[in-house]
Amino acid sequence: MLTAEENELLTRTGPGTPMGALFRRYWLPVLLSEEIPQPDGAPVAVDVLGERLVAFRDTAGTVGLLEERCAHRSASLVYARNEEGGLRCIFHGWKYDASGQCVDTPTEPPESNIQESVRLRAHPVREVGGVVWAYLGPPAKQPVFPEFSWLKLPPAQRQAYKVLQECNYAQSLERDLDPAHIPIAHRRLTDEQVRSGVRVADLDRRETVPRVEVQETTYGFRYAAIRPRDDSFEHVRMTSYVMPCCLILGPAVGTNTVAQLVVPKDDVSNWQFLFRFNHEEPADIAEYGASRGLNRLEPGYRKLQNPANKHGQDREAMKTRSFTGIEGVIIEDHALAEIQGPVVDRTRERLGATDAAVVALRRHLLAGARTVMSGGDPPGLDASIPFGRIIGADFVKPLRAPWEEAVPLEPGFLGGWDPLPRKQLSLGTDRRNMSC
Repeated sequence: MLTAEENELLTRTGPGTPMGALFRRYWLPVLLSEEIPQPDGAPVAVDVLGERLVAFRDTAGTVGLLEERCAHRSASLVYARNEEGGLRCIFHGWKYDASGQCVDTPTEPPESNIQESVRLRAHPVREVGGVVWAYLGPPAKQPVFPEFSWLKLPPAQRQAYKVLQECNYAQSLERDLDPAHIPIAHRRLTDEQVRSGVRVADLDRRETVPRVEVQETTYGFRYAAIRPRDDSFEHVRMTSYVMPCCLILGPAVGTNTVAQLVVPKDDVSNWQFLFRFNHEEPADIAEYGASRGLNRLEPGYRKLQNPANKHGQDREAMKTRSFTGIEGVIIEDHALAEIQGPVVDRTRERLGATDAAVVALRRHLLAGARTVMSGGDPPGLDASIPFGRIIGADFVKPLRAPWEEAVPLEPGFLGGWDPLPRKQLSLGTDRRNMSC
């Protein structure tokens, strides 16, 4: 458990907070490219880390990300005209280009040079992988952009999604670093279970109690959830955590894979950016979106199944189809974090044996925030980090073989031995729908 002070430090990310300062030291996804699809189109509000910004695509196609308020009388530039290379405030017509520079002040005398001294705060952006990424921290500390492998794939092999989660960011990350919930919450009922009734106490503990091992890295950590397959082999699902909010799940090569970043919107909600990708062939984009509930979103990327309607929980389905009665694995995952409340009180929790990765996450985030508070540089910013080779993995290994040797940190692909094909893996559960 955490102290009340530690929980406050972990969960508050607005301007002036230590955790907010930590997040601002990294490149973060802030909106999908589809939100600003064309030059001179409507600007959009960007809510991130407790701040309101405005994004737009100018006449030349350049993306700008500025503070929301006009420097003149603080009118919102979300309402601005986007024309001829910049945003023009609808109050008095002051205009700003993508760098934040004021380029026209039509209500000032012709001889005035006030516009030369007026500049809005503008953030560096990179548009890659169908997403606009931004660096929101001190200009002198801007790190290299993390060139993750999936960002370079052609559109047929990758797709980005954005979904609002109505809880603090840390709950969402902790959920996805928790392998023990998968065989419980994501269980699809068999005919036998429907006939006899669902009894969690009867489940095979080889499934429900994975051995969780954490390995430190220069960018965060990796953890393995290990379950026995038989007397000679173990199944390993390895996830990589990249500071401050990126998870790369297994499997890694030759099949469809998921990476995600959880970016605080404010202290009680966050944006989940999901990347579905395949390094070798077209990804299952349409099937993935439909099966995970990602095609059931309101304007603003809020789920149709949300806390206001108990995530569409179907009590009859709980008897015949699924353990939770909630349709769509991503929706199901979101519900698990959202039913903890907007900001969970970690002073009352009791952690168990399978929570090792959750503990590691908190340790890294709290240490990173304290490092920034003291004027230092947090981990994961070094230009030498091979972001393009960071992977997740899903494989079977010999019982006594170290999993770290199967997935070496360098060069970042499966090695040491040939993992058995996933189709040979059988733990008594249909795992097809048990992964993000």
